[in-house]
Formats: sequence, structure tokens, C-alpha cells
Amino acid sequence: MKTMHKVLCLWLLAVTTSSCLKYDELRENPNNPSSVAPSLLFSGVTPAPVSAFSDAYQNPQYHTFATADSSPLNYKYGGGTFYYGAKEAANSPLRNIEKMIGEAGKANTPVYVILAKFLKAYYYSTMTRQMGDIPLSEAMQGEKFPKPKYDPQKSVFIQCLKWLDESNSELSAYIAATPGASVDGDIYFNGDLKKWQKAINAYTLRMLILLSKKEGDADLNVKGRFQNIIQNPAKYPLFGSLSDNMQLVHRDEDGFRGTYNPNSGILREGVLYVDTYIDLLKKYLDPRLQIVADPTPNALAANPTNETAVRADFASYAGASAAVTAIANNLRKNNGELSKPNEKRFWNFVGQPSILLGYSEQELNIAEAAQRGWITENAKTHYDNGVTASMAFYNAPIGDYLTTKAPYIGGADGLKRIHEQMYLSLAENSGAEAWFQQRRTGVPEFKFSGVNSVTKLPVRWAYPSAENTENTESYRAALRAQFGTEIDDRDQIMWLLK
Repeated sequence: MKTMHKVLCLWLLAVTTSSCLKYDELRENPNNPSSVAPSLLFSGVTPAPVSAFSDAYQNPQYHTFATADSSPLNYKYGGGTFYYGAKEAANSPLRNIEKMIGEAGKANTPVYVILAKFLKAYYYSTMTRQMGDIPLSEAMQGEKFPKPKYDPQKSVFIQCLKWLDESNSELSAYIAATPGASVDGDIYFNGDLKKWQKAINAYTLRMLILLSKKEGDADLNVKGRFQNIIQNPAKYPLFGSLSDNMQLVHRDEDGFRGTYNPNSGILREGVLYVDTYIDLLKKYLDPRLQIVADPTPNALAANPTNETAVRADFASYAGASAAVTAIANNLRKNNGELSKPNEKRFWNFVGQPSILLGYSEQELNIAEAAQRGWITENAKTHYDNGVTASMAFYNAPIGDYLTTKAPYIGGADGLKRIHEQMYLSLAENSGAEAWFQQRRTGVPEFKFSGVNSVTKLPVRWAYPSAENTENTESYRAALRAQFGTEIDDRDQIMWLLK
């Protein structure tokens, strides 16, 4: 009997132990994993480009939407967005970047830690140039800093520039130590780390040009940083051609379709080009016009037997006005007076690639730095490079454009021409860069009137409304420090613009 009892106890112990082991193995919810591959997180936190004809491209007056009601033109402004997000939220880029850093440590894949610095610089610099001062040094430390303070905008830019420089240096060392290494989860460069390094440095130039009003600030050292990049190409490689563009090529597949495609028939009827953009192209007899736009229906009807001649005539194109109501533009559209996007180029699932950061912008940024005397590079060379690259992006014949129609010129007029070409190059790509550029330079002059919902564009986004209830003291202190008031107004001038 004792023997039977011992056997039974041993059997129960074995069953109990086995059951515990199985429970430990199964208790992790497969639908809520505690560990995620850093490559999956990297894909999720990499900023996506904005495709052509999205709402974002109304603000810099590239296009508008014709509607049959009497609504005024609607510019999509309101509260800004913080990229911190709730700790448990799936759409929290900055928190997911921190998660990626942790997972990269577990997986021994340091390249994600290096690229995380670039990504943090991207998100923080985006937030600060939209809104002004933002939380950074105390951000996302809920237990320690449940109500984080706002860091001055200058400090945010200094930290972002530091991250970008570190990311470039560390990525260079990583590439040298592990030849042929790549990064998984890359939506832009198919894992090519050398192209990522170029993108980091091209983005740094974008940030430095954005700080042009602060070129005399010793702490920022804008000119010195720009010079250092240009004078040390081995240490700071840059984009060399359009093939280096940080861009997404569209196709008929979920996640890869552009905004304007055959599944969105309403856009084909509603999208109109705006004269701010069209008239600048016409001013320089710019061949990009004939690539991106169709002639007005009236122009085509006036010469139905010679469409080629109609398309070659710059007088055949007309843009809607940003200074009238949408219903007024709709009437002109119905009367055949306005140009729409080129049907052959855009009305398909490929359209044109959506650029987040491009070679043409980089070259025009360098041209501006040279024009301002920051560097000794030949401004004309980089102006020509930038314009030529933009023409090539559209497959437009450049002809005598750089010698006769819009050649490089020096002085203040030359700087304005660089800014005009930047505006044309950024047409419906690179997110909000054209808007930020116009805010900084005033080029081109936007058109408004009292019949619109706004008579001018605001110069900043308001802070997220939740800040006034969830982080009241820090939020209001930031407003007082920047603007001398606790009113959060979109016309207030942030440090960057002073």
C-alpha cells in the first residue's frame, strides 16, 4: 500500500510539474506578444510620404478641390499632433522607437539603435517647427515626469542636430565594420545603409536651411555645421542623383496606392490646379507645366485637330483661384476654363513617386547656402543640378531653360529665384516642406481674400487641446515664455521665425 501511495504521489508530481510547464509556455497571448522584431517596428516608425493631391497640398496652393456647394476654400489647420502617444497605443512613433531600441538590444542588431537617432530627430523637429517649444528632455517618462516641461525650441533643434550627427558617424562606423550589412524593414532603400546615411545628411541640410534666420547664433553654428558637411564628403555623403531619393513608388496594392487613382473617381472630377502654381510655371515657360497639367477643355475645343499644338501653348493652361470661393471655381471648371491634372500621367495606380526627401531639394538647399555666403561652393552649379533633377523627375525636356528662361542669377533676385525653383521642385511631394519654405521666405506670394475661410495662412499649429487639461502648468508656462500670454494662437511668431 505504501508503494502504491508513493507511485501515486510521484505520478501526481509529474503531472503537476508538466502542467505548470505547459501553462508557462501557453500563458503568453500570441495576439499581444511581449517581443517584436525590430524590423517590424522600424517599418512602422519610418515616416511615410504624402502622395500627390492630398489635402496637405492645398495649403501651399498647388491645387484645390471644386465643389458644388457654396463653401469657402477650407485650409486644414487646427491643433498640432504630438508623436508621443499613450504608452499602450500602437500609433505612438516615439514610444515605438524606444521599443525598437530595446528589441534591437535583445536581438543584437545595433543598426536600429543608430537609425533611431535619425528618426527621433525627424519627429521632434517636425513637432517643434509646427508648434514651437515642445516637451523633449522630460518626454515619455510618465513615472518620473508625469507632466513634462516644454523645452525651448532652440534646445530642441540643438538636440536634433546632435542626434543627426551621431547617427551619421555611428552608421559610417557600422558600415565600415560590417561590409555588405543591410537593414530589414526598410520601405525606401531596400536595406541599403549607404543610402540611409545620405538621407541623414540631406535631412541635416534641410534643418540647417530651415534655421537661416538664426545663422548668427553661436550655439547653433548653422554656417559652420553646413560647411562641415559640404567640405567633408567622405564623412558626410549626400544624395548624388534622383536614384538616391527617399521615395515610395506607387502600385495597385494596399498601402502603396497614391491618393489620386482610378479607385477615387471623385478626385478626378474635383481636383483643380491653383494659379499660384500654374502662373509661376507659365512665367518661366516651364515644360513641367505640360507634364503635370492638361490644357483647359476650352483650349482643346478651340483647336480639336491639333492637340499637340494646344499642349505646347502655355496660354492653354489656367489655374483656379485661391482667392475665391469653391463654388466660383466650380463654375469656372464647368465652363471649361480650368486645368486639371494630366490624365495620362496621374490617372492610374502608378502616377508619380511620393518623395519624403529628394536630391533636387538637397541641391537647391546647397545653392541657397552658397548664395548666402555660408559655403564657397558654386551656387550656379547646385542651382542647375537642382532644377535639372526636378525636370528629370517629371521627364520634362529642359532645353534652354537654364540658359534663357530661368538661368541662375546672383544677389537678392537670385535668392528669390532659388526659392521659386524650390517651390516648383517641391510641388506635391516632400510633405509640408513647400509650406515651411514659404513661411520662411515669403516665396511665392500666396493669394487670399475675405471670401475665404482665412485671409492668410497661420504661421503655426496650435498645441493639442489635451495639453490644457492634462499638462496645464507646463503648457501654459510654455505659452507665456514664448508669446507673453496663455492664449494659444496660430498667428503667434515662434522663436524660429524671429
